Amino acid sequence: MAIASELMILDSTDQPAATCAVCGNGVAAGAGVTASYSGRVLRFKCPGCFSRFQADPEPYLAGETGGCCGGEHEH
Repeated sequence: MAIASELMILDSTDQPAATCAVCGNGVAAGAGVTASYSGRVLRFKCPGCFSRFQADPEPYLAGETGGCCGGEHEH
């Protein structure tokens, strides 16, 4: 899959608070998943949001967001 070569997980511990690229919810400083994709640093609320991005990144890069994780777990 082509996305794998472009997507690199980064250390989240030193990252400031941000907004999840997938669900639009807040990500606390040092929390969540941080990744680099096509020269952009992106933050994700949880591994579920990261997986959703991996499956189809283009809508999220265009600014579309949705609910987080389909209620699969608590944050």
